[in-house]
Amino acid sequence: MRSEPAPEKVYLDYTQAELDRAYTQTEWADNIGPILKGWDTRGAHSRTARYRYAEHAYGKSADERIDLFDAPGPSVHFHVHGGAWQRQSKEACSFIAPAMHAIDMPLAVPEFGRLPETRMPDVFGQIARALVWTYRTLVENGTARDIVVSGHSSGAHMAALLASHDFGDALPPDALRAVLCISGSYDLHPVMLSARRSYIDLDAQEVRDLSPIRRIAETRVPVHLFYGSEESPEFRRQSEAYGAALAHAGKLTVCRQVAGRNHFEIADDLGTPDSTVGAYACKLLTEPHRRDPDR
Repeated sequence: MRSEPAPEKVYLDYTQAELDRAYTQTEWADNIGPILKGWDTRGAHSRTARYRYAEHAYGKSADERIDLFDAPGPSVHFHVHGGAWQRQSKEACSFIAPAMHAIDMPLAVPEFGRLPETRMPDVFGQIARALVWTYRTLVENGTARDIVVSGHSSGAHMAALLASHDFGDALPPDALRAVLCISGSYDLHPVMLSARRSYIDLDAQEVRDLSPIRRIAETRVPVHLFYGSEESPEFRRQSEAYGAALAHAGKLTVCRQVAGRNHFEIADDLGTPDSTVGAYACKLLTEPHRRDPDR
């Protein structure tokens, strides 16, 4: 009797089914439903005058809106939401506002297009414009001093791209204090080999250009990486590989695994100032920050 051939490996030691599962978050976080529901409930309670909430337009399209929770603090927290580039919304991040209110730091959360209706390069262009709007609105006029960018999941991918983006005269590099990336994908090559390729339309050059791990030389903003120990092995590997590439170039600030946290629990921690990630975000916003001029 002949044995069945072993399934073909499509990336590293992953078969196609294993790689697809590694990029399917519901397989690794059985509490995703309650967490997302909690974000909606807590967020609705945060979008109020108590937290100085207002929605603004940063561009002309219907997608180009930004939630601003204003505060007198000198560093702006600019957060990019996740959702595999096709789900979630800025409103799902409003739960972070009370933690920022407690330290008197403004929070800005942009909305942007979703794949596949909007192509990924255009989504990044929207996020970059939202960051420029934030700079012009809160920093250029002297209200705030600088900006700390954070992002979760696909938002972490976009946040890492911001760290290597050339804004020209629109936004000086020293206006960005740090980029905090939580559980992102920083190399799009394996992503495009997974089932996610069904809604991501990119050519080979775009895959390279939109992969932060391929843009280490252009990275000039300090990058801080966090990921959970309970995430899929591929999401853990993505952070570790990106961290190693930054370290090899002398550009790694921190790459830290947070014990006991899955892909959504670690994002939820942004709303809890005494959690590992929440405390670190507050530290980036409030403590004196030394900039390496060679980055």
